[in-house]
Amino acid sequence: MTGSRGSGPGPGRAGWPPRPELIIAAVAVTATAAAGYAVAGPGALALVAVAAGVISLVVLRSLVPSLPLASSAEDVSGLDPAVPAPVLSSFSRQWRRQSRLSDAQASMTAYEAGLRGQLEHLLASRLAERHGISLYDDPAAARQAFTRGTPGYDSLWRWVDPARPAAPSPPGDQPGIPYRTLARLLDRLEHL
Repeated sequence: MTGSRGSGPGPGRAGWPPRPELIIAAVAVTATAAAGYAVAGPGALALVAVAAGVISLVVLRSLVPSLPLASSAEDVSGLDPAVPAPVLSSFSRQWRRQSRLSDAQASMTAYEAGLRGQLEHLLASRLAERHGISLYDDPAAARQAFTRGTPGYDSLWRWVDPARPAAPSPPGDQPGIPYRTLARLLDRLEHL
């Protein structure tokens, strides 16, 4: 890593890291702090330290490239129409995914309304990409590729079967997909 123009790594800036500039800034802050301490005592030293810290944070913030906050293409869960896209952060997207998984495990209605469709689309894309099978045009071949004649996988099929009608939501609602079943289903989809 050299400090020559365009050769060092960094956030898209030529000559990163700026070692001479940092050394000059550190010497300037130290000299100002020493002069302030000599003239006005510890209060001036503290004031110089706080001001240098604030200025450093402002400069560092300007050097860090901003990332787009809009939802990424891999987030198939969709946006909440009530929240504008720039407001969403990676934390809120992760929190929403986690919340949807918890809801799908707690309620069959939540599973049917959200997670089932996502898992079905994931299954369709895996089958099309890796096996050349259309889930919707040839469901028998899709089921055969998914289950491979294994009874354990056959029991998972009902959770993503596109031909299965959505379960009606009774007044008390039923528990959703069990955690272990969801984990096995995700594992199967990953290795499909």
